[in-house]
Amino acid sequence: MTDQTFFLTNEMRSYILDKKIWRMSIMGEVRMGKSEIGTSFALLYLKMFNELYDEDYFDVKELIKSTKLKDARLTFDIQHIRSSQEDYITGLRKIYSEHKLKFGQIFQIDENKQSGGGLGSYSTEADLNNLNNIVAKYMISEIWITPDRFIDRNCPYGLRVFKKDLENKVNWCLLYKIEMMENFMKKYIFMGWVHVPLHSNDKLRAEYNKKKNEWISVELEGGSDVRTLLRKEASKLLSKNELFGKLTPSGKDFAISQAEQMSILEDYIIDGKIQNFNEAEKFRVVSEARLIIKKQKWDQDKINAQLVKNES
Repeated sequence: MTDQTFFLTNEMRSYILDKKIWRMSIMGEVRMGKSEIGTSFALLYLKMFNELYDEDYFDVKELIKSTKLKDARLTFDIQHIRSSQEDYITGLRKIYSEHKLKFGQIFQIDENKQSGGGLGSYSTEADLNNLNNIVAKYMISEIWITPDRFIDRNCPYGLRVFKKDLENKVNWCLLYKIEMMENFMKKYIFMGWVHVPLHSNDKLRAEYNKKKNEWISVELEGGSDVRTLLRKEASKLLSKNELFGKLTPSGKDFAISQAEQMSILEDYIIDGKIQNFNEAEKFRVVSEARLIIKKQKWDQDKINAQLVKNES
């Protein structure tokens, strides 16, 4: 087999020189070093990009003026490593809204499980496609990691990990060229092998291992997915809106209709206070917010009844 390590790293540099998004997919059995390989490539990307940035190669000053992008050398730390595509979308939006997203930033998405097909799974996929179309001009690059498949994210190359050499501190992978066929099927062309030495950033490695342990704990405890948590947060925020939660004089019903409450939610989405959801999710968010308010009133009524009882 041919050693294609230089070819692959040179391809990544060519993408950076052309100011194109660099995407790669890494798959393999558990405990084979996929995450380590992803981080090694991310740090190499960082080195290549910053060398060109220091030479003012990208010239993005005008783009920076018209967006919330931050003009600075790239860094790659634990905030750029995400647990799923939902987590990636959420993190990307948050970093951008805080004016911390940099042109050319690379992310590592460690997809350890397949989507369960929940209420927002299709919308998550659509959001990701739409978001990628938008940030293409920002050159946001991605490394996707999965155990059992190559991710279909317009990745030009895929690595299949097959050996972890702890003695020589290097991981060995099979390299595949991923091409789209005329019938929209994928074609995987085997090219050779790639060797990836372990990176030297021990601090990031320790933080990553800690973060992965936290992800595992959430799974073992049956924790919710990111999109469910986002809906919960949106409901809590909506329940604090005075008009949304206003009750009739009798206190038995809401002063405005559920359709009008839905309009308040949509205003929050337009204003950027809450992320967008599909129609089924919007209904769930409004229903949850109504329930929160009803529970608060029920709790208060119990307290008032107890006070009256104590006074008597």
